[in-house]
Amino acid sequence: MVWIRQIVICMLFLAGSISVNARDIPRSAIDRIDALMHEGLAEGYYPGASVAIGTSDGIVFQRCYGYRDDSKTVEVTPGHVYDIASLTKVVATTFAVMRLYDQQAIDPNRTVGDYIPFYAGSPVAGITVSQLLTHTSGLPYFPAYSILFSNAAGGSYISNKQNAELFPYPVDKNAYRCAVAVGNPKYVSRMPVEGYRRAGEQTYINPEVDSLVIARIIRSYNANQRGKYNYSDTNFLILRQIVEAVTGEPFDEYTHALFAELGMDNTGYNPLRWTSPEMIIPTEMDYLMDRGQIVGYVHDDLAAVNDNVEGNAGLFSTAHDLALFCEMLLNDGRFRGRRIISERTVKLFTSSPLEPRGIYRGLGFDKRGSTSSLHGGFGHTGYTGTMIWIDPRKDIFMVFLSNRVHPTRLNTGLIDSQLRNKIWSVLKNSV
Repeated sequence: MVWIRQIVICMLFLAGSISVNARDIPRSAIDRIDALMHEGLAEGYYPGASVAIGTSDGIVFQRCYGYRDDSKTVEVTPGHVYDIASLTKVVATTFAVMRLYDQQAIDPNRTVGDYIPFYAGSPVAGITVSQLLTHTSGLPYFPAYSILFSNAAGGSYISNKQNAELFPYPVDKNAYRCAVAVGNPKYVSRMPVEGYRRAGEQTYINPEVDSLVIARIIRSYNANQRGKYNYSDTNFLILRQIVEAVTGEPFDEYTHALFAELGMDNTGYNPLRWTSPEMIIPTEMDYLMDRGQIVGYVHDDLAAVNDNVEGNAGLFSTAHDLALFCEMLLNDGRFRGRRIISERTVKLFTSSPLEPRGIYRGLGFDKRGSTSSLHGGFGHTGYTGTMIWIDPRKDIFMVFLSNRVHPTRLNTGLIDSQLRNKIWSVLKNSV
């Protein structure tokens, strides 16, 4: 039973949660990191969080902080799963592309048109896999909610001015949603419909929306922007399509098999299908798609319309599971005696091919310039308040999971404080 497994996992993790290898991570550094996490709680940067720190030998420190949500009734445990947001880009999508590159099934120098026939004849067809991975394709970001929802009273869906009657719901800094959102009846239903995808407790999406998404991608693309850095979730949507086209498998099933090789048993899409709601950390009260409190459904709207499975977001995981992924990368693709990814592929994808142009991206992985405390490592952050970062030269990694968007994305304390970077600096400077 799921709940028995979760209890066993929590007991095992709690028993080792303060285990520290003094030779690798000084106690003073662990104490400072612990203090910073408690400061984040006190300042209200997040209701709760989970942190794991380790080396190529595995986890040396793991601890949970705070509560599952803002009611402060349930403490976070190691078995709780978080919506890891854009960490999905590296943990699922980049991992999948790395495996397929190893198998010579995907070539970073080949194009979208080589893999996906329905883009043939469009300007998108000429984008390379490498450009998708480095966010230099020129593909723009677009909010998926904008093609599905509108203002029931007519006019703008989002306003830059709050109005208690007309635009009462804050959705970002200086951005407010209209009083009554209405879904396009052709694509959105508040009642179950056979064949529709479930995006929330009372939100169901017609799969035919895929044609709208593809049409928007093609219509909005400007090839003149190709080669310039522009971070866009759309890149990883197309990478997900490529992986599915090459493997012939649904993306969530293909990546599930990859996670199983690392023993990442609490990582996957659509967690309501494999764990209980009580073990899922909630994110925000969603106004953009009018889904209410989100628990177990992906926070990101682009992933939400694709059955909560997308290349840019949708993955749920624990700090422990993500630590296994980081451990594998620190061992150049080996994991506890088994080869998962070739060393050559790990080196390639975590390199900085565009650094001479001032673009600090690996193939899929985020990297930073010499002025950043994150310089020398690679990893990614996630909008919901997550991060993994890995430094092979120092032989360390950090996993940081929180739900800083609960109950609202307007809580930017974690971002403004640079807390994750501060924790990394303490860790990096201690070894």
